[in-house]
Amino acid sequence: MAKVIDFIQLSNNWNAHPVSPEVNLQIVGKNLIMEIYLNHYMFDSFVKGDKARITFENSYKYSLNSCNDEGYYYGQYRINWKQLEWGEFYEIISGLDRKLPKPIVQLSDDSDNKRHFLFFFKDETFECLADNYKVEFIYVQR
Repeated sequence: MAKVIDFIQLSNNWNAHPVSPEVNLQIVGKNLIMEIYLNHYMFDSFVKGDKARITFENSYKYSLNSCNDEGYYYGQYRINWKQLEWGEFYEIISGLDRKLPKPIVQLSDDSDNKRHFLFFFKDETFECLADNYKVEFIYVQR
């Protein structure tokens, strides 16, 4: 029997562009910075070209793997598709091991007290272990 995943959905009133979020990752010191295009179709507060910058502070390791939405619903990921809704950003509290899927990029040796983050995109899945996160919205000229 699969464990029940305890989680917090972090993408409230926003999420990634449903077709082409164009995930861009950058390492700055001990932080992993992700920029993505936002879903302006679903959320009126955003327009085409608006982005989110998510900083994962003091990151230990991350995985940006090729599990897409179809694979997820066909049961090809390590999570039962009935537990977490595709296309959202989560913090996993418990119920999912921290052995990230390959490929894995390790950024430090500091694995103590890391929080587990997961974000589902159209064509890939992102998981990260880090101390904390913050989200900033980058708006195009209005």
